[in-house]
Parts: sequence; structure tokens; C-alpha cells
Amino acid sequence: MGRNIKGLASKHTLTEKAYACIKEGIVRGEIEEGVFLSEKEIMKRYRIGRTPFREACNRLHHEHLLEVVPRRGYLVPEMSLQEVRDLFELRVLVEGAIAELAATRANAWEIDELAQLADQRSSFGISRHGDYDRAETNTNFHLYLAGMAHNRELMRLEKSVLERTKRLAYNVARSTGVRDQEMNLRSLHRPIVEAIRRKDRVAARRAVIHDIQQAQTILVGLGGHDFGDTDGTRDQPRSRPKPPENTAAHGSRKHHR
Repeated sequence: MGRNIKGLASKHTLTEKAYACIKEGIVRGEIEEGVFLSEKEIMKRYRIGRTPFREACNRLHHEHLLEVVPRRGYLVPEMSLQEVRDLFELRVLVEGAIAELAATRANAWEIDELAQLADQRSSFGISRHGDYDRAETNTNFHLYLAGMAHNRELMRLEKSVLERTKRLAYNVARSTGVRDQEMNLRSLHRPIVEAIRRKDRVAARRAVIHDIQQAQTILVGLGGHDFGDTDGTRDQPRSRPKPPENTAAHGSRKHHR
């Protein structure tokens, strides 16, 4: 009995490792959009087995980070312009509510912690780990803000929203070199903190929406897209990214007949 429990725990741990590694690779853009996962290469890269790989991919499929293509395998789908538009509209709704709740529910200690995150500096570019510090700093601030609303359902939803936003930020940063424009995160985050400190629900909501809209303007601008209208009439299909020189580490690209 004890051996069986130990075996199940080990399997669960391996599946969680596979899930975390593949998910991080997708979110950070290390596994590119429009690419089919190579089971052999992914297993070798992350040192995981076939069963944890497949279970992790099934889980990521349910989270809409992977698509299942019959007889081809798991595909990392590209984010369409409509999906990006929908994502930012959802952020406005969710984070506007979060800001209002935080303004009434957050305690002084939480507000001080949020202020420290708002003042945290990040270099606009690639860190020694190959990540983009700005995206991480922004995500940490908004995730902590979500916790200050003390609503588990909103927190769960916000985690998913921020993961997709971070994925977009990484992909844009990789494709543009992140040198064209910058966001001063402190100037965007500080008004949120101060409004919450004053317990001003309206100002907190307004400040967080301004932050989101600025992020949208910068990201879609760097990506070379026009989101001027919101009725979908100007939403054109996105051109596929150019294939990298070597995609062996990730898998094969999707081919259209």
C-alpha cells in the first residue's frame, strides 16, 4: 500500500515537472508559436518521460496553450489579433474589479508591499537568464494586486490572464528586440498604489485601466498591429512568423496545404 502511494506521488511530481517546464517554455516564447511539439526533443530537453509529457500536454490543451491536431500531435497556437483584443478587454473588466475590491479590503501591510513592487526597477531587455525583466516585474505587481482583493475566483482568473499577457510580451520582445519603446512601470503603478491607500475605488479602477491601456498600446505598437477599432472590422489575419534557422529543439512547424 505504501509503495503504491509512493509511486503515485512520484508520478504526480514528474507530471507537474513536465507541465511546469513545457508551460514556461510556451509562455516565455522559448517554444515558438506555430510549432508542433516534438515528443522526443521535449523529453530530452526537460528530462521527462513519455507519460508525464503526454499528461502535461493534455493539461495544457485544456488551458488552451496547446491544440491537438489529429495525426500530427500538439501544436502551439498563434495568438490572433482577435485573441489579443479579447485578452485586453478581459483584463480591463477583471483588473478593474480587482482594483476596486483591493481599495476596500487591503490592509496597510499589503499596500506597503505593493508599493515596494511598484518601485522595483527592471532593466528593459534580456536578463542573464534570457528572460525579460520588465514582463516579470509587471506580472508580479498585478498578481500581488489580485491577491489584495481577497477573492479566490478572481485570483484564479487573473493568473490565467497574466500568463497570456506575459506570453504576448515575450513574443513581442523577441520579435522586436525590445529597443523601440519602453513603459515606465513606476509611473503607471504608483497611481494605483496611492488610490488604494486612499481607499478610492474609482481612482484605483481608473489607474489600473490606464495601466492596461498603455500596455496594450505599447505591445501592439511594437508588434506592428493596429487595434484602432473594437468592433472587429479591422481585425485582419496575422502573418505567420518567419521560421527560425534551427527549430530542432522545439519541434516541427505547421504546414498548410
